[in-house]
Amino acid sequence: MKTIAERYKLASPIARGGMGVVWQGSDLRLNRPVAIKLIYEDDLVAKNEATRRFYREARITARLRHPGVPVVYDFGSDGGELFMVMEYLDGHTVRDLIAERSPLPVSWVALIGAQVCAVLAAAHGAGLIHRDIKPGNLVMCPDATVKVIDFGVATALGAKEFSQITQAGQIPGTARYMAPELVHGIEASRSSDLYTVGCLLYELLTGSRPFASRDLMTEIDRSRRESPPPIARPDVPRELEELTLRLLAKSPEGRPESALRVFEILSPLVKALPSLPGLVDKDLSADPVHMYAAVIQRVGT
Repeated sequence: MKTIAERYKLASPIARGGMGVVWQGSDLRLNRPVAIKLIYEDDLVAKNEATRRFYREARITARLRHPGVPVVYDFGSDGGELFMVMEYLDGHTVRDLIAERSPLPVSWVALIGAQVCAVLAAAHGAGLIHRDIKPGNLVMCPDATVKVIDFGVATALGAKEFSQITQAGQIPGTARYMAPELVHGIEASRSSDLYTVGCLLYELLTGSRPFASRDLMTEIDRSRRESPPPIARPDVPRELEELTLRLLAKSPEGRPESALRVFEILSPLVKALPSLPGLVDKDLSADPVHMYAAVIQRVGT
C-alpha cells in the first residue's frame, strides 16, 4: 500500500468527496490509526484553486478545538498530492443512520441535534460559519458522540484571514439543505447554519428532507415558498416540533437567536436512550469518555 510523506500508510478508502478521497490509514511513526484526506490536483481544473481550498479547510478545522470536531494532526504536500491527516473516526455517518434506522427515537434525535449545536456554538463563537451541516457530514461514533466533519466551504465572519471561496452566483455547501435567503445572494450567517439544523432534525424525525424532491431546482423552490409538511409522529414533544419548524423559518429573524438556545431546548429531551443494535448498543455508564463528561457537567450546576 502507498505511503504518504514517508509516514502515513494508506489502507482503504472511506469516502470520496468533491475535493478528493478520504482514506483509512496508519501513522507509522506513532503507531496509531488516522484518516488521510488526499487531493489529486490534476483532478481539478485549477491547481491553484485546489491548493487554496485545501489549505483553507485544514486551517479552519485545526483552529476549532472541540471534542465534536476531528483533530488535525498534519498537513502538507507529497509528490504533487496535498494531504491532511486527521483523527480517525470509527463510526457511521448520520446519513447511514437515517437510511438504516429512520425514523429515530426522539431522544436520539435530541442527542444528535444537541451535539451539533454544541459544535456550532464553538464555531460561531470563533467567527466561523460551517455552511454545510447535513447528515453526511456528521459521524456517530460507537460511544454515541457526534463529530462534525468537512469544513471545506466554511467561511469566517468579518475576517480576512480566510479568503472567500465562492463568487457571486455560486452556492456554498449542499443546495438541498441551503437556507432560503442564500438563494437570493445574502451572505451565510449563524442563522443560515441554524436552518440546516432544522433540516437535520426534520430528517431525523421523519426520514425525509422537509422539501424533498427528485428535482434539485424544485426542492430549492419549495424551500422558498412552502411550509414543511407536518411531523406526523404522536411521540414527538410539542417543544421539539415547534423548535424544528422555527429553525426552518423562511426569514433568519424567525429562527432561534443562537446555537446555544437550540442546545438548551434539545438537552432536556436527551433521556432514556434506547440501544441502537450494531451502532451504539453497549452500556456506556462506565465508558471513560462519558465518565469524564459526567464530572465536567457538574461544574456550575
